[in-house]
Amino acid sequence: TSFEKKTGTMQAAMTMNTLGLGAAVRPAARVSAKKASFTGAPVVGKASFAVRKTVAPKAARVVAMAADAEPIMEAPFKGIKDDLAARRPLYIDDFKQGISTKSLASVFFLFFAALAPAIAFGAVLTSATAGMLGATEVILATAVGGVAYAVLCGQPMSILASTGSVVTYTAILYQTCVAQGLPFFGTYAWTGIWTSIILMFVAVTSSSNLVRFFTKFTDETFAALVACIFCVESAKKIIMMFFNSNISSTLAMGSAMVAVVTLGSALAISNFKRSPYGPEGIRNAIGDFAPTIAVGVGVYFAQFLAANYGFSFEALSLPDSLAPTANRPWIADLAAVPNNIKLMSALAAPACAILLYMDQNITTRLVNNSEGLKKPGAYHLDMFWLSLITGLTSICGLPWICASTVHSITHVKSLTDTAKDPSTGREKVTGVTETRWTPLILNLLIGLSIVCLKPVLVQIPMCVLSGLFFYLGLAAMRGNEFLERVSMCLITDPNEMPKTHPLVTGGADLGTLKKFTYMQIICLGIMWWVKGSPAAMLFPILIAALGPVRIVAGKAGWFTQEELNLLDEQVETDPGYVKA
Repeated sequence: TSFEKKTGTMQAAMTMNTLGLGAAVRPAARVSAKKASFTGAPVVGKASFAVRKTVAPKAARVVAMAADAEPIMEAPFKGIKDDLAARRPLYIDDFKQGISTKSLASVFFLFFAALAPAIAFGAVLTSATAGMLGATEVILATAVGGVAYAVLCGQPMSILASTGSVVTYTAILYQTCVAQGLPFFGTYAWTGIWTSIILMFVAVTSSSNLVRFFTKFTDETFAALVACIFCVESAKKIIMMFFNSNISSTLAMGSAMVAVVTLGSALAISNFKRSPYGPEGIRNAIGDFAPTIAVGVGVYFAQFLAANYGFSFEALSLPDSLAPTANRPWIADLAAVPNNIKLMSALAAPACAILLYMDQNITTRLVNNSEGLKKPGAYHLDMFWLSLITGLTSICGLPWICASTVHSITHVKSLTDTAKDPSTGREKVTGVTETRWTPLILNLLIGLSIVCLKPVLVQIPMCVLSGLFFYLGLAAMRGNEFLERVSMCLITDPNEMPKTHPLVTGGADLGTLKKFTYMQIICLGIMWWVKGSPAAMLFPILIAALGPVRIVAGKAGWFTQEELNLLDEQVETDPGYVKA
């Protein structure tokens, strides 16, 4: 195609796990496509692609890299300029690709998946900040920041939203302000401004190059954690109703039934595209709208129970207006803040910057490495705009936002076309619609939810959304190689391993497979414990630590280079690393 001629790249066709994860971001390797077959992923700050060389089965995942690896930091604005040069020729195509029914289905699906968490985070903020921030601020930040990001960023497949770690940080900042007698909004605004400056420094110096030290080990473990969180939290919300003295057991049972009907409908309709019945085009179209149809089925079933059996389900709640939650102006008076508070805020900013840096870059990396994406990533350009959005939301007293892992990867998966590989029986990606229309329209609808859509949205029971979120978690688990290996760890006889699995055909040893998987399980367990502990603020740092853990595994000789090449990817720190 003309796009491939412009970029001069090899098409990405990586092994996909559930959340669209694949090869680690790598400096560009200058290898001719005529010499070997390749798959690969967009490179940090470049229009070219890293490649994964297809060789003998036992070394099937050797990542070919250039001898001149990118430095951690580069000359000012170099990374941003490279990103602009790579993405500017593709800007019009970003809109052309999105004119399809698949994009429409993605918008409807993501609208429900993004709006409900925004309202939930708003409720948490209202409680944590004694009414200083709420759902109105979260919705406005998501809508305004999301629209700006969709139009201006380099990688529009990433979706901005408020995240749990940022909400936790905001709660701690408020508690500190109360304890020290500091004005919250003034401190919040200046903390955000200093954070914006730090993120701008990161963008200008191309410091996002650090993500090249992450591999599939990080991708798969983090993706599994996110999928498990969605399933567990969705189920917990329904289960806890049975232990709530203010909720009758009958209502709890009715809510569980509605959630199960919604979940079952989504799974059944989604699987219809994999059935042999009917024309393929119609099956795919119906499957794309599966989550939206399931919401409709769940709402209808809930209304049936309410009309015939007197159930009164908790419904989605939206703010009454666009007014601030607290009695305050939308723009903070920065000059009125005492100088000592301005300086003290600078001490709190680095922690906030780390949270945003990790959430943004890990999520963007997962998106850029999704199988089927052809267009290059733009880490530094994306960080540039995130820094400006952070400054704007800080001045307006809105929650900080960044690329949300769940929303972003779900966005990619909703725009992915797949087909069944007859030789292995596994699904393979045939293409991805890479567009700016879906995040643009999605965030416009989220902004309009308060103004125009409230009469309709307040009719949706929360138990319907619980079923939808559980579906999100299950869908995220599909294809996750780490989770597939967890089930394979239960096998005791090597002869009983699935014959068509890529790891088996590649020559994986059952003992080595178990040892590598157990290492990931331990990391997953530690992160799960920390996220629910008082040390939850350290959660993004633990995600970053997955990279060093994998590096140590290579340097300490826990696995041979051949084993790492098969189970993961090699990095330049591995003792047996071989350059392209």
